[in-house]
Amino acid sequence: MSVKLLLAGRRGGNASLPSPPEDPRAWLRSVERWFRQGADEWLQDSHLETGPRGAPTLKLRLHPAAGEVSVLAMPDTRLVVSAETSAVGPGYHVFLCDLLRALGREFDIAWTDPDDAEGVGDPTGYFHTGDAGPVEVHMLAWLQASVGQVLRLRGRGESRFAMSMRFGHTFEHPGALLTPLGPRDERWLRGVYDDPRRGMDVFPWWKPGAGASARLGRAQCRLWTDVVWRAPLLDEERRLLREVARTLELAWREDPGLAYPWREWREVLGYLGVGGTLAEEVHAQAEKHPARGPPLGYRRGAVQVVLPAGWEIRIPGSLAEAYLGDGTWVARDHRRSVRFVPLEDSADDGVLPTTEERRALALEHRGKRVSGRASLHVEPGDCRLTALCSSGRHRALCVVSFDDPEEEDWALGTWRSLDHATAA
Repeated sequence: MSVKLLLAGRRGGNASLPSPPEDPRAWLRSVERWFRQGADEWLQDSHLETGPRGAPTLKLRLHPAAGEVSVLAMPDTRLVVSAETSAVGPGYHVFLCDLLRALGREFDIAWTDPDDAEGVGDPTGYFHTGDAGPVEVHMLAWLQASVGQVLRLRGRGESRFAMSMRFGHTFEHPGALLTPLGPRDERWLRGVYDDPRRGMDVFPWWKPGAGASARLGRAQCRLWTDVVWRAPLLDEERRLLREVARTLELAWREDPGLAYPWREWREVLGYLGVGGTLAEEVHAQAEKHPARGPPLGYRRGAVQVVLPAGWEIRIPGSLAEAYLGDGTWVARDHRRSVRFVPLEDSADDGVLPTTEERRALALEHRGKRVSGRASLHVEPGDCRLTALCSSGRHRALCVVSFDDPEEEDWALGTWRSLDHATAA
């Protein structure tokens, strides 16, 4: 079982005189502003949404390997904070608990005592006692149990395992187990199961303190899971590359003796077109310490993407992904694009195209769960495959565009990779 915080309390619970409760949504906006200052560089994203029973909920992402921290506020001043920390490590757990305790002092929150029967509290005890010793014990126990489960499933012939990877993308990469800090092999799994301390390298934030080691771990997670390895197309891609470069620089200036990914750092600076003294130093270090093995980055290979309405598709990891205002999903680079539009579900299973559609959509594909028909136009500089796909009552439109006629097989393979998770 993962290490999960589930903290309950009341806002304004320590006030000496009772007063009408502040509107929970307005209160959460104040909390969000506080996090932007208190969490500083660690806050990646925040937004308000509607949670259980219509209660407003603030979602915060404080690390690329972690799930969102959820702060739910009820109209009657009750609040619930939940977060899983085992994906990142003991240092992150301590950091988050300290941050939440500071939040409690700032907003006069009266925290409820831990209740093991209800699962309320910090299972490591650190939030309540300040004793960080048990945090590592819980993290290593979780790691050993997780590795043991993977080994048992591999013994049954199963494969393609990932640990602590965010939902939405499945990377196609060799390795017995994919983690936010890269793949691990069978030998690593067996060694960690025998002695979980051998697996501390899988946690991006092991040591307490928001210093160089924590920054390096955060940058490595983004290099492995988020960076698209080419010159940036979108503003958010450029911002990500700048963030990674800045994080690595801050870590290096604090502690130049850590094992930095010089090869990939040099590549990131090249995409950004950054020169100067720092770039020269990174280049020199990359030459002085040549990296062994394949470069970091799952998105150098193919990726299976979860799409709206239960659909999935396989694309090159180098494509930039975006959702348009009308719900269309688009993935593209300088010479290729894939456009996906979920259509309104049909009232009947197995709806067939009309006669006119069949004439226009000459190509046919029947997969295990998805079937479809497509038209293909191939002309140098202007190639397009347009497909109408169905899975039971579910329908979708997929358009694959490409410049080079020699990539026709890639376009056909992309269309035929469409799957529907709920159709089985």
